[in-house]
Amino acid sequence: MNNWFETLRTGDIPIQWEETLQRGSPIYRFLSESDRRELRSYILWFIGSKKFEGCAGLVITDEIRVLVAAQACLLLLHRETPCYERLRLIRVYPGASYAQSSTERVLGESWQHGVVELAWDSVRGGAANPFDGDNVVLHEFAHQLDDEDGKTDGTPLLGRGLTYPEHAGVYTAWARMLSTEYDDLRQDIERGRKTVMDSYGGSNHAEFFAVTTECFFEKPQQLLKKHPHLYAELKRFYRQDPAAWCAEAPEDATA
Repeated sequence: MNNWFETLRTGDIPIQWEETLQRGSPIYRFLSESDRRELRSYILWFIGSKKFEGCAGLVITDEIRVLVAAQACLLLLHRETPCYERLRLIRVYPGASYAQSSTERVLGESWQHGVVELAWDSVRGGAANPFDGDNVVLHEFAHQLDDEDGKTDGTPLLGRGLTYPEHAGVYTAWARMLSTEYDDLRQDIERGRKTVMDSYGGSNHAEFFAVTTECFFEKPQQLLKKHPHLYAELKRFYRQDPAAWCAEAPEDATA
C-alpha cells in the first residue's frame, strides 16, 4: 500500500477505524462527505507507507495509527501531488519526552531526516479538542511540509504546477506576508498584547508557520478576523477554509 496514486483511488477503511475517527476526532464530522472520503484515502496511504514505533513501553495500536494519520493528513486535503515523501518513521511516547538536545520535556519533535516524535496523550487530547488552538500533530507535520524543500524556514513548497511568473508571484506574496505577520507577532509579544497565535510562534519563521497552521485549523474564525492576510495565504496553501467548518460547529465545540 505504498503507491500514493493507487491508494488515493479508494476511501474504504475498516469499520473500526471509522469508529475511531467518529469517536476520537470531532473535526472529522465537520468535514464534507467528499473531504471525509479523501481523508480516509490519505489515512490508508499514510498507515501503509509509514512506520510507527512505540517508545518507553507504549504499544502501537490501530487507534494510535488512525488518530495520528488523520490529523497529519488533514493538512493534505485537496492536494494533487504526494507529500511527506521524506517521512519514514513516527515514534510515539506515552507522554512528554526529553528533547535530545536538552533536558526540556517536549510534546513532539520533527526531524529533517524523516522522523517525527509525538506524545500520545497530547495526540489524543489534540484530536478530542479540535478548537482549542493546541495540536501537536498539526504543529509537527507542518514542520514536515516546511522541510520538503530541504529547508525548515517557514516557507514550504508553493505554487506547484504554476507557470514561472505565477510561481514567482506566489513566493513573493508569501515572503511579504511572512515578514509582516511575524514581525507583528513579535511586537505584540514584546508589548504584552493578547494574541490569537501562541507566543511560541515568535521564536523563528519555522515555528511561526507551525503555530499559525495550528491556529488556521483550530481557531480559524479568530485568525480570519484578526489576521485576514495571513488567513488568505494559508487558505491558498492548504486549499481549505476551516472557518467554514466552524460556522457549522456547535457553539460549545468552538468555545
